Amino acid sequence: MVMETHVGQIRGRNEDCVFCDEDLGIAIVADGMGGHAGGHVAARLAVDAWVAHLRACLADGEVSERDVQVAVAEANRAVFSMASSDPSLRSMGTTLVAVCLRADGTLLTCHVGDSRIYRWRDEALTCLTRDHSVLREQRDAGMIVPPSRAGAALRGLLTRAVGVAASVVPDLTVSVIQAGDIYLLCSDGLTEMLPDADIAEVLGALGANPRLAAEHLVDLANDRGGVDNISVVIVSSCTPGRLGAELG
Repeated sequence: MVMETHVGQIRGRNEDCVFCDEDLGIAIVADGMGGHAGGHVAARLAVDAWVAHLRACLADGEVSERDVQVAVAEANRAVFSMASSDPSLRSMGTTLVAVCLRADGTLLTCHVGDSRIYRWRDEALTCLTRDHSVLREQRDAGMIVPPSRAGAALRGLLTRAVGVAASVVPDLTVSVIQAGDIYLLCSDGLTEMLPDADIAEVLGALGANPRLAAEHLVDLANDRGGVDNISVVIVSSCTPGRLGAELG
């Protein structure tokens, strides 16, 4: 696992928070919302709470889907509680995408918001998440055909986020890992700058070197304008580590 995060070319502060631990087999990206009202605080609180809960679960054995749901609930509670107690942080919240690699060769994924998880397999890129956003809902309903000015106006309006309400329901999936798989977790600072075709090209060319692939994705997003913070985590079965060892 490798991670990269960058403030981008426009923002004055990085409100993304990223964590990965190859030994534990977990990774998470959170993209904070709220600007000066504490987006960076929300992202850090969510990541810390999610990781702390998963660490405790892993100390007792394998991680279950219920464990991941509770971890997201703990993240939501941490952000919502802080926002409720401090008027200056009242509007903060965060997206969250995370994965857990399990010893049985399966991958647990969870997400809230419009950060994404992609899988590169057999020379094809698949997005494993569906954005919780007004833009995605209107596109799915055929109300907006990209690209459009209306779509641009709706960008960033979320229908689900961590910490903005007393509870939140994450989307969870369980999939079987195959040899050669590469998983990419990213904030929308990457996907707003790079279409899926460009992400696929980078993973296809550089996926065997996750560090180089991660750095190149961030550099490309910055070269295209870098209008938001950019964060990526790459999990690859092509390199030594927990995922590679489990599939070996």
